[in-house]
Amino acid sequence: MLRLFHKDHSRGLRDGGALCDIYTMYRQAGSCLLINQKKHLTALICVMALFTALLSGCAPVERAFDGVERGIVSAMIGNPEDVTSVSKDRLAYQNLREDLRPLYDQMLDCILTHEEEVALSTIDPKDCDTAFSAVMADYGGLFWVNGYSYRTYGKGNETLGFVFEPTYTMDRDERGDTQRRIDTVVEEWLAELPSDADDYTKSKYVFETLIDKVDYDKDSSNNQNIISVFLGKATVCQGYADATNYLLQQLDIPSMIVTGEARDIAHAWNLVMLDGDYYFLDTTWGNSMYLDGNSETVKHINYAYLNITTEELLHTHKIDDIIFVPECISTKDNYFAREGMMFSSWEEENIGVALSNGYYNSQKTVSVKFSNQELYDRAKRFFIDEGHLTDYCEGLSSITYMESRDTKVLTVEYP
Repeated sequence: MLRLFHKDHSRGLRDGGALCDIYTMYRQAGSCLLINQKKHLTALICVMALFTALLSGCAPVERAFDGVERGIVSAMIGNPEDVTSVSKDRLAYQNLREDLRPLYDQMLDCILTHEEEVALSTIDPKDCDTAFSAVMADYGGLFWVNGYSYRTYGKGNETLGFVFEPTYTMDRDERGDTQRRIDTVVEEWLAELPSDADDYTKSKYVFETLIDKVDYDKDSSNNQNIISVFLGKATVCQGYADATNYLLQQLDIPSMIVTGEARDIAHAWNLVMLDGDYYFLDTTWGNSMYLDGNSETVKHINYAYLNITTEELLHTHKIDDIIFVPECISTKDNYFAREGMMFSSWEEENIGVALSNGYYNSQKTVSVKFSNQELYDRAKRFFIDEGHLTDYCEGLSSITYMESRDTKVLTVEYP
């Protein structure tokens, strides 16, 4: 008896929930092949004819069965197609195992063309999950997809076919209308960026713009995609990371979404490439109201998480190992390095002037960063605890500050 099966499996986009298996059995008794899915009947009649021919010929029965089984699967789901890649400049794609790139391309093509399903060139669910994670890491703008399911076809313990089915949250028309509305907002938000901006300036502009225009709100609608950001103006970490990726890609800055944990809570942020070097950028943690956990706090931008190294990030974050994430070691385009607010030795006068410039320029906050803990502690003790900041800020009678020992960043808030 020939027994072929298919299984349906559903996957949530980010929670990796339990699998749901549904079995449909195809049986062969005597010379009759039975099937309970009418839409495949025409193709299977051809397979049955082939099956009969093989049985009457000289080929070994076992090999004949093998050919029939594969013919049935091919007739039902089609053969995996080679898809020309449009993602060679994307970071997750570049760092994906070469044998998984065809899966990535097949999935992405299916999603972009809004097809219901596609046959994949794999039989391994883990490979499917890795490739899908890479697609979602590279494309923060896929707001109409929130997960996927897959079907496997096979005989016994042997899988002969694999079908990927994206889970869409809207149809093509609604997707098109939503995209047009998003594009209008994006064009407006990027209009003030100078046309000759360098990579660092672009990253800083996106970081500041999203924090300024979008609030952190765990109850916001569509907060797992960019709809919440550009149309709702309120989101959570996933929305911030998706939108950061989306805007940077519009500006030709390579970026990918990184997932993991921060403070033992599931979190998302970004890897970016600036002037040929990798950096981490966490827009959510750049929102001071999120970090303070107090909706009454006046929002200011925390630059401690703009273009940082892996070493700095790992003090507070943990990176998932689903897809490969390159190490970040450069500090050239770190905010404090670029703005002249990074100190690697004790320079009382220069540190005092750097802090007081914000006071005289009517800035709400000013931050300085130190290369080691000893310098940080010395600056905090001298300028804050002993009050010497008032020596550099005429008329300043009290000092309000925020400290971050993890990042060695000292922030002063002015009235």
